[in-house]
Amino acid sequence: MDSCSKPDLKVVENPTSDKYEVLGADMQVLHLKLSPQEKIITEPGLMLYEQAAITNSVNCYNCCGRFLSCNPIVMASFFNKNEEGGEDQHVGLTPSIPAKILPLEVGTANGGKWYKCRKGSHMGSRGSAALGFNIDCNPLTACCGGHGCCRQTMTGAEEGTGFLQVMGTVVTKTLPAGETIVIDTNSLVAWENTASLGVKLTGCPCMCLCGGEGLCNTTITGPGEVYIQSMSWEKFFNAMKIVVKKQDDGSVEIGQPEQEEMDR
Repeated sequence: MDSCSKPDLKVVENPTSDKYEVLGADMQVLHLKLSPQEKIITEPGLMLYEQAAITNSVNCYNCCGRFLSCNPIVMASFFNKNEEGGEDQHVGLTPSIPAKILPLEVGTANGGKWYKCRKGSHMGSRGSAALGFNIDCNPLTACCGGHGCCRQTMTGAEEGTGFLQVMGTVVTKTLPAGETIVIDTNSLVAWENTASLGVKLTGCPCMCLCGGEGLCNTTITGPGEVYIQSMSWEKFFNAMKIVVKKQDDGSVEIGQPEQEEMDR
């Protein structure tokens, strides 16, 4: 029997480099090596461990870009205070949600790549990687694409790595020019700047109303890379909801909400 063929999708395994290592199968740890005078900027509250020569501070750089990309205005910084020629220092970081860690290499050292990302997915950035935003002036994709008119970006001038927090299994596909893939809106994590985002109706009116996919799905058209997560935060949040109801006899019933209550 022939095995089921996949549409050139590849599972993103735990990546490593000479600067960082992603540890664990889920709810992962980002283990970073900081050279003397090097720093990493992260979301607040992610530090798991650090060596003694690491100094901690906060900053409000590019607060407009952070705000419009749905990230905190105040970020934490971890800095190796050793002078040049001194020892490297290590810091461990964890996501703010039960997530995996997806590194994106950006900048001219990586072919000039930069990415548009799911809002609020930023975890941290090192090197020249910088968090920002991109404005979509197309009313169709801005209103129906599921990612709004202001989108998080991860750019880099020279060499840098942006770290995203994603949930479930992460798969990636490199789209050739003109090829389109249709993706559940909340499962789209990041796409290369050379690829374009679009929308597609989920089907007939009955499908739009009762199929559970909403009115539109998101499309990405190549050329470029696209990253997809199997479990979105919205799906996870709905699955974790509980309802506490007081019965007429004074007892309490605990259970999950009905679908109608979850939709509201």
